[in-house]
Amino acid sequence: MNDLSSHAFIPVPHLDELVKVLASTMVDRDSLRNTLEAMVNAVLVLSSETTIVWANQSAADMMECPVAELVGLDIDTLLDPERPWGELCMVETSHQGAIRNREAWFLSCSKRRLPILFSASVIRSPNGQINGFVCSAQDISEQIHLREALQASHESFQAIVERSADGTLIVNQVGVVRYLNQAAEQLLGRTLAELQGTHFGQAMIADGVTEVDIVRKNGLLGIAEMRSVNTVWLGEPATLVSLRDVTENVQLREQLHQLSMEDALTGLNNRRGFILLAEQECKQARRLRAHILVFFIDLDGMKQINDTLGHKIGDLALLETATILRQVFRKSDVLARQGGDEFLALAFREAGDDLQAAQEGITRRIHEEVANRNAQPERRYSLSLSVGVTIIPPDSTITIEESIQQADSAMYLVKTANRRNRTT
Repeated sequence: MNDLSSHAFIPVPHLDELVKVLASTMVDRDSLRNTLEAMVNAVLVLSSETTIVWANQSAADMMECPVAELVGLDIDTLLDPERPWGELCMVETSHQGAIRNREAWFLSCSKRRLPILFSASVIRSPNGQINGFVCSAQDISEQIHLREALQASHESFQAIVERSADGTLIVNQVGVVRYLNQAAEQLLGRTLAELQGTHFGQAMIADGVTEVDIVRKNGLLGIAEMRSVNTVWLGEPATLVSLRDVTENVQLREQLHQLSMEDALTGLNNRRGFILLAEQECKQARRLRAHILVFFIDLDGMKQINDTLGHKIGDLALLETATILRQVFRKSDVLARQGGDEFLALAFREAGDDLQAAQEGITRRIHEEVANRNAQPERRYSLSLSVGVTIIPPDSTITIEESIQQADSAMYLVKTANRRNRTT
């Protein structure tokens, strides 16, 4: 005979482990009484004919009747008559030695149906004969209600998001797609079967909104506004991702931005675009101890071209000037048509560069390109450009607006000198 008092101090966290301990030690029922009475789970000891021979107080509380009324009952009398399985359960336990965590329904003495989690193990004599069964049951009413509520909320969620025009995805903690609605399938050009189990591939910021690039199945690029919130999906932490197609809006925004920054005729920056880009260049120049050269270029005789040849030819002269500037200046330099016949250019020169040589070299190449075009046969007009330059040192506090005015003044001096030379 084993002394079972030590088992009273063994923690038994799981229902099936409880049954396993009891079954392996059920030899002297009297020595187990104190331990079993302290159990939170309902414990029943059955004979080999499945008659209850002992029950603890937790079993009596769960069944809503005294222990004395439980003893002598067949296990099937406690089970919901719509789902009788006690005898079959014991047959299965006899063959397998134990069953673990089966869901069943008990019927209390007050006829209240109780969902339970049921485990059972065989009690054997030393010679291996089946003497009975020890069973443990746990009321899982609350868990059933929570599960049903979760299932109902899950179904409601799916019904709502399936009607949503926004693409909705559920992504687990490691970024794997668990669910997406029909709108997301259309937006991404892929089905749930194709994406479920794959990595989402976007960095998600909880409770944040950002714009992300999306690549559809056909290879076309799009842009979506992405919102992410933390949630729970089927009992696991997850992230709910909402995608709204904003491709057309972004394209329109970029077009409006270009219109606000770009000269419609020449494709160069306008004055606003020039100032914004020039300010960025000046900040970088100050950090690198570099210099900025600002050019003010004026198309001479523009009014005469318009008056004698018409505005279409005047537009051609402006386009030619823009082409010349693109040929002379570097791609990294900033070019603009300020308006009318006035153009601006900004050149970045590193510390140690010969600024005088750079200034003269650029001005010389502008005039060389003008001369080359004027030498072309059958031209209806001649180009003439006046160029003024100012230099912004790295330690200067001059603004871009002020540097444009200085370059404009320098250009005016050049234009005046050219007129004087033409009249002498």
